[in-house]
Amino acid sequence: MILPLVAAAAVEIAPADRAAIIDVAHQAIARRIGKTPRLLVRTLGHQGDWVFLVATMQDKAGRPISYAGTPLASAEAEGMVSKDYVALFRRAGNGWRLVEEALGPTDVAWAGWAAKHGAPSSIFG
Repeated sequence: MILPLVAAAAVEIAPADRAAIIDVAHQAIARRIGKTPRLLVRTLGHQGDWVFLVATMQDKAGRPISYAGTPLASAEAEGMVSKDYVALFRRAGNGWRLVEEALGPTDVAWAGWAAKHGAPSSIFG
């Protein structure tokens, strides 16, 4: 029974959906830190109406993003924030809605998201 779920999570997401998800992520990040980084996608788990994104935030030159001048600047100086962005999305009509996010997590912030939001656990693997 696990194999169909794993196979379903591996299904490619349509390019238009991928672009829409990245756009929602960019908007959310910009609201929080006032910068819109380039997202280097490491994981894009997808099943049905759910998507789980793990990305590394970079500046326009492809270097790890700097939090200088943002609300996370002091956390960066203390080594308390990563350059990662992790988010859970759910289809909403023809678009995608951000369900929960972790900007700069230093632990597995998404560990309980499947149970909390009713998302398929296979997308987090």
